[in-house]
Amino acid sequence: MIKLFLLCIALLVAGPAPAASPALAASGAEADYPLRPIRLIVNSSPAGPLDIAARAIAQYAGKLMGQTIIVENRPGASGNVGAKSVAHAAPDGYTLLMTLDTLMTVNPHVFKGPEAAFIPLLEPLGIAGSFGLALAVRADLGIATMEQFLHYAKTNAVTYSSAGYGSPGNLAFEKLKLATGAQVAHVPFRGSAGAVNALLGNQIQAGFLAASALRPHVQAGKMRALAVSAREPDPDLPGVPAMAQLGIESLKDFHAAFAFLIMAPQGLPPAIARKWDDSLATVYVMPDFLRSISSLGLGAPLGGSGEAKRWVATQIENWADVVKSAGIHGQ
Repeated sequence: MIKLFLLCIALLVAGPAPAASPALAASGAEADYPLRPIRLIVNSSPAGPLDIAARAIAQYAGKLMGQTIIVENRPGASGNVGAKSVAHAAPDGYTLLMTLDTLMTVNPHVFKGPEAAFIPLLEPLGIAGSFGLALAVRADLGIATMEQFLHYAKTNAVTYSSAGYGSPGNLAFEKLKLATGAQVAHVPFRGSAGAVNALLGNQIQAGFLAASALRPHVQAGKMRALAVSAREPDPDLPGVPAMAQLGIESLKDFHAAFAFLIMAPQGLPPAIARKWDDSLATVYVMPDFLRSISSLGLGAPLGGSGEAKRWVATQIENWADVVKSAGIHGQ
């Protein structure tokens, strides 16, 4: 399954074969697309970061294209429920998907056989930015640095929270365990809010959590952020270094970043794909759009199908060892 998926991604990155002629590539309904409202399926619950980003894209891209983009939430099964409905839709540009990149980079390692058969039927259409997480601990632990946390984890029973098996917080912490040998137990919750509240409520000791969600609690002195999982520090947490900047040998290459992707059923006509590329390129430089997603802490890349395909091709292999070592499986 993984080999098939990687072959599909390689073909996507290489790009579609040249069209017979411009007239054929953009004829009929394709040239006039969109002629009716577009459905953007979000495979997560309403009001979360992915949903907020999707609604911002729907608003601004819809105005640019002159059609309504209707956002519809279909969570469940690590994003597979909503994604499967799009994978089996007609490749005409009227049913699209907004998803966390783990659908494409982690789920192929986690779900096997018929459960994952639909994944190669999707192709990346755009990327709405990447983000890292911050490792936070309860303030009352008296831990101020990453070195202190690793020492504490060797001499104390430590648990960490996440938004569930296979979630970014779970993946980042399992990657940390693999790099450092730290023995920390996972306590999954339903959604990122539950993971944050567990830390605030002293139910667990640590968690890799979104910087934007941590910021008010760090400022209030209830939590301490020790390091950021991405390659660069996060502006939401000034003064908090990236893992790779800490000078800890086992973490010198540490990098755990995630992204929001716009997906389409495989076989989308090139003229429609180009229209989305052009539209996203325009949307992503609009000051009002960028302000609308500023609270999400998204960074580069922001872009069209080329950037999205390269991201997936790079990230899918990054998580293979982590998933296997942690024993992450479909829920």
